[in-house]
Amino acid sequence: MTEFWAKKIYTLEGFQKQNIFEGKKVLDVGCGPRKLPGAIGMDIKKEPGVDIVHDANKTPWPFSDNSFDLVLFNQSLEHLEDIEKMLNEAWRISKKGGRIVAQVPFFRSPDAHGDPGHRHVFDSRSLSQIPNSKFLILAFWYGWPHPSKNPLRQIFKNFIHRFPNFYDRYLSILTPVECLTWELEVLK
Repeated sequence: MTEFWAKKIYTLEGFQKQNIFEGKKVLDVGCGPRKLPGAIGMDIKKEPGVDIVHDANKTPWPFSDNSFDLVLFNQSLEHLEDIEKMLNEAWRISKKGGRIVAQVPFFRSPDAHGDPGHRHVFDSRSLSQIPNSKFLILAFWYGWPHPSKNPLRQIFKNFIHRFPNFYDRYLSILTPVECLTWELEVLK
C-alpha cells in the first residue's frame, strides 16, 4: 500500500506542526511565514520561516539536481507564472521516486478569486492536462486527503471522487470544496 506524504502534511488536526521528515530533504515552495516544519522554505520575500529568498518563477532554482525527497506547493502553485515550468523545475531538483505534493484552491472556491496574486485556477483535471512523462499522479483529493468524520459528508466525498467531471461542471456550483490536493511521484 502506498504511503502518502499529503496525509501526513494535511492532518485531521490541521496543517502539520511537527517535523515528520527525519532523514528526508524537503522544500516548501512559496512557504511565506507558514513553513512546513523540517522543510527548507523558499519564498520571494524574507519572512519568518523563509530560508532561501528566491522568486520561484526564475529558474533554475538555487538547488542541485536530484537533491530533494519531497517538494511541497502549499497554496503557492496558483501564484506562479508557468505551472508546467514549475513542475519541471521541481522534477529537476527531486530525487528519483521523490514526491511532489500540491494543494491549490478549487476554481469555484472564493479563495481562488479573492487574491489578486492568483494567476491560475484549478479543477480536478488540471495537473493531468499537462503533457508530462516525468510524473505519475499517485493520488488526487477534493479537499484534504482524509475521510470525513461526518458520514453524510463522506458519502458526498465518495460520490464526487467517483464522478469528478460531473462535480466540477455541475454539482460544485452548489457545494464547492475549498481546495484540491495532488501527490505526484517523480519518474527518472
